[in-house]
Amino acid sequence: MKKTKLTKSKKTNVKTLKSETKKIEQKQNRVYGIIGMVILFFIGVIFGYIINGSDHVNHSIMSQAECENLVVHIKHLIQTNDFDQLRLANEMYSENCLDRDFEHPKPQPKVEEKKSPDTTCVKIEKILSNRLFRADSPDANDHIDNAKIYANLSERGCPENSEMYKELAAGELEIARALNDDDLQDEYKSIEIVETYKRLKMQAEAERMIEKAKRLTNPAIDFIIQLEKIIEE
Repeated sequence: MKKTKLTKSKKTNVKTLKSETKKIEQKQNRVYGIIGMVILFFIGVIFGYIINGSDHVNHSIMSQAECENLVVHIKHLIQTNDFDQLRLANEMYSENCLDRDFEHPKPQPKVEEKKSPDTTCVKIEKILSNRLFRADSPDANDHIDNAKIYANLSERGCPENSEMYKELAAGELEIARALNDDDLQDEYKSIEIVETYKRLKMQAEAERMIEKAKRLTNPAIDFIIQLEKIIEE
């Protein structure tokens, strides 16, 4: 009985060993097959190069992108062991892509934009803007002069910038009034400010300045009359 059991055990081991050996052989064959396909691909490329000649100029209409896609397709055929399609793909690659010197598009020179000549209003703006004084000046006169320049720009500059220049002029007048302590003691400065407000068509601001002048302790009558005359003209 013991002898029979040992015999059956040996037979089982032999079958298992054969099965494992067969699996190993199948894996090896698959690996060898893939290696063979790769070798076949390179042989096809080399063969095509020899036939065409190293000095052959390929005039294929296939683009560089199409040739790159063909290489990807060939790799896929190698993995799937599709020998017939691989042969055709190799021939196509040899005929259309091998030894190709793909022309890369040359960078186009930048077209210089022709600058249109400055219009009259642009020229005026450039000239008058160069006459502006420092924006951080502590002198009220400098800001009054800036307000006059901006008022001039609102009238003679480009129409689309008119409102912007008016706002800048009004801002400069506010600074000038603040630096002048807003007490209207300097009659000359006050007159210039009222005249500029009128030029900017800011009648309400000009009238507020005159009303404030009237509320001073001892306003000069002639000075008040002169201010009123400015906005009435």
